[in-house]
Amino acid sequence: MSTTAPLPLAWERPVPVHGSLKFEQMVSPRGKENSDSDCPGAEGGPSRKGRNTNNRDPAVEGQAVARSREHEVPSGEKIGGRLKDLIMNHRKGLKNMYGETEEELNNSLEAPIKRGEEMARKLITEMGCSREVTIDLTVLALYDVAILISDSNSMIYEQNGARKKALIQFIDRITEICSMANEFGVLALRFMNHRGGKKNWTGKSQEYLDHHSYGDATRIGTELKKKILNKFATGNPNQSKPLLVLIVTDGGIEGEKRSHLKSVIRDCVKEREGAGKGREAVRFQFTRIGNGPGAAQLLVDLDEDRDIREYIDVLPVEFDLERLLADKWFILPKILLGAILPEWGQDEIKDLLSDSDKYAEYTDSGDDWADSD
Repeated sequence: MSTTAPLPLAWERPVPVHGSLKFEQMVSPRGKENSDSDCPGAEGGPSRKGRNTNNRDPAVEGQAVARSREHEVPSGEKIGGRLKDLIMNHRKGLKNMYGETEEELNNSLEAPIKRGEEMARKLITEMGCSREVTIDLTVLALYDVAILISDSNSMIYEQNGARKKALIQFIDRITEICSMANEFGVLALRFMNHRGGKKNWTGKSQEYLDHHSYGDATRIGTELKKKILNKFATGNPNQSKPLLVLIVTDGGIEGEKRSHLKSVIRDCVKEREGAGKGREAVRFQFTRIGNGPGAAQLLVDLDEDRDIREYIDVLPVEFDLERLLADKWFILPKILLGAILPEWGQDEIKDLLSDSDKYAEYTDSGDDWADSD
């Protein structure tokens, strides 16, 4: 550009094999080896005791040192440097909220850095995340995160319930990371088709989603503005943190004009800039659940729009979210960081898509896209 079984701690990533995606425990999302079998003391790896130190291979030892560093918890100084680098060099509009001078940044980032240290410790020591990915994820301590969910009938009835299962996993795993970055968890869960939702969400979602009512049209732009932006961004003169909005849908736009969603995004960016919050005040990420062609066409169209692509990130339509959710240290950072750090994971995405011809499936006639009044 999850109640579910416990998540695996070992790194797994999908690699193209004969035109399909297969999981291998070989490569981290930044291309670094992460196999436990090569670590000292691991089963099948070099033992710490009884090894002939006179015949050490420098290359092997260098790899072992690099792997051991992957499990080192980064210092507050390292995390603070990452947050400052994001503000000063990559998302300069955040200066409007966090300051421009060294003194201003030191004061405003004291709490996010402390939160980032706690987050990093848990990600690495308890959840098996690599050090490099962990450092990137700590930038979420600067953000509030809201989720807008498509709750049409197709979410529960299509694909024998697989879409709803993926939705539960999606929300739970996003919530788990957001609860580390922010003590209040996800700022808001909102639905496109029904009232209600949750604020400061930190729990598991299955029981809540099981009792939710589904149905009606998918007016993404209308509901995004009404239920998220008007409450937490454009309608909030006291917005003190940038907002990352995750939009998850299994279908295309219904009940509103095709252009409305894009207008909502453009107007939001313009309004926040005019209000002194900066062009970086809100970022948007779009994810498709299921195999619906309408949702796929929506994401393709958004991704190709030059007017808004700077403010959004789209999970490639070729990706099978249901399968990739098992590969949490690639897919979750991509969803959470793609709109903040646009280059995150791009090399891996290109590798995954290089053997795929699925993109052509979504360049249909666009009948689902006729404007409706």
